[in-house]
Amino acid sequence: MKKLLILCIALLFVACMKKEVEVGNPNLDLKNGKLYYKEKLFTGNLTTKIPLTDKEVKISYKDGLITTK
Repeated sequence: MKKLLILCIALLFVACMKKEVEVGNPNLDLKNGKLYYKEKLFTGNLTTKIPLTDKEVKISYKDGLITTK
């Protein structure tokens, strides 16, 4: 029973983690104004590196839409 509880908690933790995907990933698709990743609405961070700098831009998405903080 204890092992099952630990497994469930671990699966829940992994399932709820935000994804971080780079711009240009072939699994990304924009349909009807919403961003999809592997055919599911994307929740996580979309990142891109700015050329000739060490800076990175992150855009947060929830259920395929950009979120504001």
